[in-house]
Amino acid sequence: MSKVRRETVADQGLSILRSRILDGDLRPGDAVTEEAMARDIGVSRPTMREVLTILVGEGLLTRHPSTRILQVTTLTSAEVTEIYAARRILESAGVDGARQATAEERGRLEDTIREMEAAVADNDLYALVQADSRCHAETVALTRSRHLCALHDQLMAKLNLTLSQVESDQPSDNAELLRLHREYVELMLGGDTEAAKTQLLLRLDAAEKDVLEGLRRQETAGKTQRRTLPSARAL
Repeated sequence: MSKVRRETVADQGLSILRSRILDGDLRPGDAVTEEAMARDIGVSRPTMREVLTILVGEGLLTRHPSTRILQVTTLTSAEVTEIYAARRILESAGVDGARQATAEERGRLEDTIREMEAAVADNDLYALVQADSRCHAETVALTRSRHLCALHDQLMAKLNLTLSQVESDQPSDNAELLRLHREYVELMLGGDTEAAKTQLLLRLDAAEKDVLEGLRRQETAGKTQRRTLPSARAL
């Protein structure tokens, strides 16, 4: 019999600090110290030490090579390219796994489209981005490998960190984003996995190009431009 999982103080602190990083309250390169964060969030230093260790494992925090001080991770263009290369492999494997998808697995993918439809109808950009991201996660879940799913989650967390900091020059077309994802899920669940994979890879190519161009503009400007939500093509 499964039991209700009680959220610990460390879980709550982790959720708060992770959100501050991904929402852009803490920017790439910002120092994150155990003492200051424990005081700010209201937890003990041992608890905060546990939280920081987890965030280092997720790739959201790294140690400065000279000072050894923890700081919010800054991704280079080369690292973004590596993340998209890994996503192509992981998500393509998920599409291949759709041939053996159970009714429950199919239902979870279809749920992401319904969530996107509701978000577009309500003009809720945050919910739209979350549903978009979940669609990709549910695709990888079709591999039925918890290790691959964990790797994908880690890559998406690092990518979302970058997406929150760079400006896109692509106008958001939420209806088109929804149409493409609906088409993708229909192709995948309808058995045309090759067409679904082709469509997925084209979208990832466009998204990677958009992010890299945003990073180049940011480097040229010599400053970080905060963006609260990724554009329709950015995931």
